[in-house]
Amino acid sequence: MYITKQSFTVQEFLFEAGVTMPVTAGYETYGELNEDKSNAILICHYFSGTSHAGGDGYRIGSDQVIQEPGWWSPLIGPGKAFDTEQYFIVCMDVISNVNVKHPNVITTGPATIDPSTGQRYGLSFPQVTIRDFVRLQKLLLETLGINHLVCVAGPSMGGMQALQWAVDYPDDIDHVIAVVSTGRTSTYTSVNPLQLGIEAILANEIAGVYSAIKGMTIQAYSYPYAEQLWGYEAVKPSLRGELQPIHFHQKLDEIVNKRVETVDPYHWLYISRVCQQFTLEKGYDSYEAALSRIKANVLIIPTVSDLIFPASESKDLVDRLHRLGRTAYYHELVSDNGHMEAIINSPSYSEIISDFLGGKL
Repeated sequence: MYITKQSFTVQEFLFEAGVTMPVTAGYETYGELNEDKSNAILICHYFSGTSHAGGDGYRIGSDQVIQEPGWWSPLIGPGKAFDTEQYFIVCMDVISNVNVKHPNVITTGPATIDPSTGQRYGLSFPQVTIRDFVRLQKLLLETLGINHLVCVAGPSMGGMQALQWAVDYPDDIDHVIAVVSTGRTSTYTSVNPLQLGIEAILANEIAGVYSAIKGMTIQAYSYPYAEQLWGYEAVKPSLRGELQPIHFHQKLDEIVNKRVETVDPYHWLYISRVCQQFTLEKGYDSYEAALSRIKANVLIIPTVSDLIFPASESKDLVDRLHRLGRTAYYHELVSDNGHMEAIINSPSYSEIISDFLGGKL
């Protein structure tokens, strides 16, 4: 299944920051929308993800086909957890998507040309929020004639969006799935890796984005996984003044080099700020007041080895929902893959999603 990216534009999009400007974002769809438009599921992508969530690849133009499976393709398709024979799936690029240089990404952000100056917006671009992502998604769905969703789901930053949907539009969705995610970003994660990455980029755009991606990459794995991946190596003493490269840095650099080509430094900075500032209680009297608005059934899936959003945060969220009398399920994944379990081993939680959507929990 090869997907053709579509484009959605709002000429006067009102940011939560109070700025109004044109915004364009790409999106992909999988499956068929039924006659009464009641079978739609929204998938929200993670920090460095894109709207290419499913399929075997995508088309650029009318003839070029790129074989690049969607990041959640093990879960999206006929007979899979998000069954395209039953559901119509939509996934959208967020505003300021970090991969703005990727040929399959359509997004408005700091790298976009400001028509009033002929230059990139840069840091004059309005600060964007999770709520802005959600509002743009809602506008797209309304354009498609979709007023109610079977489910909103996503990993990491995608889970933040799913939870924000449940709070802001409680009557519009039936199910919420948040994988390795949170209802509010902790101080620890706000500093490491997010603030450290921001400061690196502000100090030096090119070298900084490299350091930011490297910091995020190492934090996204776990201590055991890092040891399995890179292991130990005895380093011989060097001559005075000489710094010899250490083997794990070289291997980590290989990973980072593949990612840095599509990333814009300021887009990374903006998405970092999005995640730093995220809390469901924003705009409400308290965290509990926000959670009390949720009517959808909620499934929270953390990983025990997650260093970015620890499983304890997920357990706390579910406990709060239970105290509020809400229907919430907690399914903990035991894995050494850390935060990356959500992407590199999505089949590990395919069955629980199927059971959740099928009402079997």
